[in-house]
Amino acid sequence: MKTKDLFWPGFVGLLTCMFVVMLVMFCLSFKVYSGKTATIVNQNSRLMAVEKEYLRGKRINGAVEALRKDTIFDYLPSGNRFIIRPLKSKELFERNEATLKTEYLKELVNAGHALQNFLQRQHSKYVEIPFLLIIEGNVDENYDNSLTKEKNAWSQLSYQRGLAVYQLWNNAGIDFQKYGVELLIAGKATGSVMSSEEKGHVFFSIRLLPKITIE
Repeated sequence: MKTKDLFWPGFVGLLTCMFVVMLVMFCLSFKVYSGKTATIVNQNSRLMAVEKEYLRGKRINGAVEALRKDTIFDYLPSGNRFIIRPLKSKELFERNEATLKTEYLKELVNAGHALQNFLQRQHSKYVEIPFLLIIEGNVDENYDNSLTKEKNAWSQLSYQRGLAVYQLWNNAGIDFQKYGVELLIAGKATGSVMSSEEKGHVFFSIRLLPKITIE
């Protein structure tokens, strides 16, 4: 009787130990699996983010490339900017001033409308890609030869020239910002932006850059 009396408590104890061991193994397995699952999810999220940025970059490159092929604008690789092709080498401003010459106003307005139409098309195709449009004025050290070569004077005149172009376009009803474009007026105080291989005056240029957003 004593042997039988000891069998069942021992058997129950053995089952209990096995249950505890299986429970521990289950918990360990679950933890390992959960860790691997989290790693896989994180890796998948990173891959999806990379894919998203790749596609976004591809669309941006396609948009900027379209402007490079435009018949109105010429691309200057030395400064990553655009100039108006019909006005290349033209003296757009009065010497040492920020006043636009009247004979070039019509071509400037036409170019502004062409740029607005381009941005409208890009906005309709890629509404999720906002652009930063920089209108940058400039001085020419040979043309503006009576202007003191003092940095502040060059900065002010170059900025005023960029502003003059913007005001001309604004008065003509050209509005870039309604297409999600952020506008910046700038001035380049160091003289001509053109490289030695590129000839002609550049009194203002534009840059079209994707806006960087941090999510």
